Amino acid sequence: MIRALVDFALNNKFVVLATALLLLGWGAISFHNLPVEAYPDIADNYVTVITQWAGRSAEEVEQQVTIPIEIQMAGMPHMTFLRSESIFGLSFVIMIFDDSSVNDWNRQKVLERLTQVNLPNGQNLQPQIGTDWSTTGQIYWYTLRSTNPRYDLMELRSIEDWVLLKQFKSVPNVVDVSDFGGTVREYQVRIDPSKLVSYGLSIGQVEQQISNNNINAGGSFVEVGMQQMNVRALGLFGGVRDIEQTVLKTQTGTALRVKDIAEVTQGPKIRLGHMARANHMEDGRIVDEPDVIQGGVLLRKGAEEEPTLEAIHKKVDELNNGILPPGVKVVPMLDRSDLLHFTLHTVMHNLTEGMILVSVILFLFLLNARAAIIVALTIPFSLLFASIWLDMSHIPANLLSLGALDFGMVVDGAVVMVENIIRHLSRGSRQTVVGTPKTTAEMIREACHEVQRPVFYAIAIIITAYMPIFTLQRVEGRLFRPMAWTVVFALLAP
Repeated sequence: MIRALVDFALNNKFVVLATALLLLGWGAISFHNLPVEAYPDIADNYVTVITQWAGRSAEEVEQQVTIPIEIQMAGMPHMTFLRSESIFGLSFVIMIFDDSSVNDWNRQKVLERLTQVNLPNGQNLQPQIGTDWSTTGQIYWYTLRSTNPRYDLMELRSIEDWVLLKQFKSVPNVVDVSDFGGTVREYQVRIDPSKLVSYGLSIGQVEQQISNNNINAGGSFVEVGMQQMNVRALGLFGGVRDIEQTVLKTQTGTALRVKDIAEVTQGPKIRLGHMARANHMEDGRIVDEPDVIQGGVLLRKGAEEEPTLEAIHKKVDELNNGILPPGVKVVPMLDRSDLLHFTLHTVMHNLTEGMILVSVILFLFLLNARAAIIVALTIPFSLLFASIWLDMSHIPANLLSLGALDFGMVVDGAVVMVENIIRHLSRGSRQTVVGTPKTTAEMIREACHEVQRPVFYAIAIIITAYMPIFTLQRVEGRLFRPMAWTVVFALLAP
C-alpha cells in the first residue's frame, strides 16, 4: 500500500501539486478562522443553583432549602457529581456533568427540575441558576476612574451598576460582569427609638407601611368627550421627600408621617470589602489608588475569546467617548487579548526561526539549497494541514498545543527521504545491470522505495507514543488532548 501510494505521487506530479496548493489555500483559510485561546478551558460542564434566605442559620438553610434541591436534582442524566454548601443565609448547589453533555441542555434540565422543588411557603424563596462561565472566562478586567470632582466613589458605583453592567452585557457572549469596591447608594430611614415608642409603633409596622406605599396602581379609564383617559395611581418613591411624606398612621385625626419619627437620607450601604490598585508607571514609580471600582467581564463557556474581546474594546471606546460623563473613564487592567497576541506572535516567531534554522542546517549537511528549501517548506505545510483538521474538529488552538509542535519531528520523515534522494543522485551511477542508463525519475523512485517503509513506521511510532494522551479524562484530558491532536495532524501532513 505504501509503495502504491508513492508510485501514484510520482506518476501524477500535477495532481499532487494541485492537491498541495489546494490544501495550502484551505489551510491558510482554516488557520485564519481557527479559534485561538490563551490556554485550554479545563473547567467541567457544571450548573450552579443559588438560593438566598436572609437571616436564617446554616442549619435551617441546609434542611429546608439545600436538601430539597439536592433530592430533586439527583439522578440527572450525564451528572457525575452533586455537591452543596450551606452557610448563613445562602444555599449553594453545584452539579458537575461529564464532557459528553451540552451545557445549554444541562441548564435547561436544571431549570425544569427547579420548578418541582418544594420550598417553605411564604418566604419568597427564588432559587436561581448561576451564569454560564468557566474559570478561564475572566477575559477583561478594568477600573472606573474619575477626574471630575462631581463624581465621588458613590456616584462611580452607581455608574458601574446602572450603566457599565448593562453596556457590557449587551456584548455577544458576555454573560455577566463581576464588580468590586466602592459604596452602594441606598435610602436610609434612621428612626428615633423614643419617638417610635411614644407613637406606639414597631419597626415592622414602619417597614410594612413604607413597602406598601412604594407601588404604582392601575385603574380603568374615564371618558372625556370622545376620548378615553387612562387612570393610574403613582406611588413609587422618587426621592427622599417622597419617603418622608409617607403616612404611617392617623392619630386623633392627624397623619403621622415618616419624617415625624425618623430622618430620611441617602447614604452608603454597609461595606463588606475594599478594592485598591497600584499603578506601575513607566519611570518606575508606583502610584497607589486606595479606593477604586473594579469590574471583571465574564465570557460564556465555550465561546471564542478573540471576537468577544474585539467587541469589548469597541464598547469601551464607545463608553469613554460618548456614554460616560466627562472625566469618567474605563481603564483596562488585565486584557486577555494581550496574551492572545503574544501566543500568535510566539507561534509565528518560532515558525519563522524553525524554517530558517532547518534550512541552514540542511544546507550545511547536504550542500544542496533545493533540498534544504523542500524540507523547510514542510513546516508551514504541516501547520496549515493541522489547522484544517483542528478547524473541522472544532478544537481551538492554544499556546500549549501550538507550542508543542516539534519541528524536528515534523521534518524527520522529509529529511530522511530527501537525504536518500540526494545520495542516489550524487552517486553518479546511472547504469542498470544491463548497462542502460537510469533517468533521474527512476533514481528518485528507487530512493523513495528504499526508505518509504522506515519513514512510515517511524512516524507511526511517534503517533503511537501520543495515544495514551487520548485516554486522559476530565482536567488532564482537556489540557493535553488538543496538544496531542495538533501534533498528530502535523505529523500526518508530510
